[in-house]
Amino acid sequence: MPTLVVEPFVPTFAASDVADLHSRLDHARWPEQETCPLDDDAAEQKSPFSWGRGPSLELMKELARGWREFDLGAAQTRWRSFKHYKAKIEGFTIHFIHERSSRPNAFPLILCHGWPGGFFEFLHTIKGLTEPDDPAAPAFDVVIPSMPGYAWSSAPTTAKWTMQDTSRLYNELMLGLGYDKYAAQGGDWGSITARCLGSLHPEHCIAVHLNYCPVFPALTGESPQGLRLYYNWMPSFVLGAKRQRELENALAYLEKGHAYDAMQMLTPRTPAYGLNDSPIGLLAWIGEKMLPGIDGAEGKPDATLTRDALFLAVSIYWFTGAIGTSFLPYALNPNFLTYLSDPTFHLPNFALSSFPEEILLPTRRDAGKTGALRWYKEAEEGGHFAALEQPKVFVEHLREAMGVLLAK
Repeated sequence: MPTLVVEPFVPTFAASDVADLHSRLDHARWPEQETCPLDDDAAEQKSPFSWGRGPSLELMKELARGWREFDLGAAQTRWRSFKHYKAKIEGFTIHFIHERSSRPNAFPLILCHGWPGGFFEFLHTIKGLTEPDDPAAPAFDVVIPSMPGYAWSSAPTTAKWTMQDTSRLYNELMLGLGYDKYAAQGGDWGSITARCLGSLHPEHCIAVHLNYCPVFPALTGESPQGLRLYYNWMPSFVLGAKRQRELENALAYLEKGHAYDAMQMLTPRTPAYGLNDSPIGLLAWIGEKMLPGIDGAEGKPDATLTRDALFLAVSIYWFTGAIGTSFLPYALNPNFLTYLSDPTFHLPNFALSSFPEEILLPTRRDAGKTGALRWYKEAEEGGHFAALEQPKVFVEHLREAMGVLLAK
């Protein structure tokens, strides 16, 4: 294997680009009236990962003002407190954070993000993972790459690029950093990257922790229609109140909340042009996904999924111009569920954290159909952006899970 070429990197937003963003926000062209009347019943069909017909005009104006006032300098100072690098792998430039623990027995861990996330999702977890307060708690050397086409990582230039390829780059990154054995963690598309690492590179990635594993119940045909029939026909006393609510969340997302998924998969170029040119469009597109969680966290002490977290996310997508290429996992991969049903990707040693506001929660039994599930735990709060929403719980779960997986 060639020697990995790694260079320190300081992520920076140019002053001229910041001025341009502020000008665009100041001179946004707003519609004269609400695009879809607010008395439309479908506007209330919300799920943990969607916002009915989309954010209202009033809310969007409020968010635009918030982004305009967002302290980009403070945000840059915060992420510069971590060590950023760029590596050259197979012709790609891969941006990543690499934070080593002070403990000599720390275990290597790669954290894999999805969409519309990024390395920023994990910033609140780094210290807890690398330098836990409890001297008896396991510590980790943490690597957080930006997926190809995200942030400062270069994008694929061929349509023949899948999550298997991304996992190969990540495996080469970990080996190049000197980690022959390591663990992986992932949610959203990051769960597929981590799944590919654990299934295709098991001699190196020896443990996988997921917070997303959307396995449909049996007899549903892995379709929204099948899940709707299952929900309608299954007696509530059989399902139980908790499972009933989980399925209602899943149906709200599948029936009303995943239009973005179809567009990013089938016509990714079309929305990319507008979103790359309009900060308001970008704010609405990404905000729609993060706002339900932000709404749920409002007023809670020490909330980490906040509007500022949204403004940081859209700022990174805006200044790197990566929104279009961030759609490539949708456009270039087979159906997400294929990675769960195909035995090629079944995991030999994995754990699953279940967060109650996730968009599609499997039962422990169903999740176990995708590999050797050795640890499972349900959190009391949190959803799709688990590391960002519940960083302390996320870290606790990860520690517990790795204690089991690495003892195998």
